[in-house]
Amino acid sequence: MEKNGKKKIQKYTTLYMSTGMCLGVSGGLLYGRMLFPDNMLLGMSFGIPIGTCIGMAIGAAKDKRLAENMMEISRMEEVKGSPDMLIYAVDKNGAEKEYRVNEKRIKEEKFLVGDRVAEAAEGVLVSLESK
Repeated sequence: MEKNGKKKIQKYTTLYMSTGMCLGVSGGLLYGRMLFPDNMLLGMSFGIPIGTCIGMAIGAAKDKRLAENMMEISRMEEVKGSPDMLIYAVDKNGAEKEYRVNEKRIKEEKFLVGDRVAEAAEGVLVSLESK
């Protein structure tokens, strides 16, 4: 829990941690093959924690950037003649920003009014709520 009572953002930490673990297994097997030709599983015991830590660090950095740019959805409107929706989000400075989100993204992220969101890439909105 954060200071203001909202949950800590962990959208990418677990994803990158598990990806790092998978890459750590293969890296550890290669490392073990070079140093311990008879028992390459010894290298895997080093690769898994190293890959997990690297993945967790990358994911935490991405989550920190999302937390700094956090916004709250103030309203949602349908676009006439299109399955897209306009989502209006208010940033920490009180400025309202408009995002056009396609139907597929709305189903994936399950946007609702009052949800915390952030702009992951230029114009791409991601939900910070776990649903």
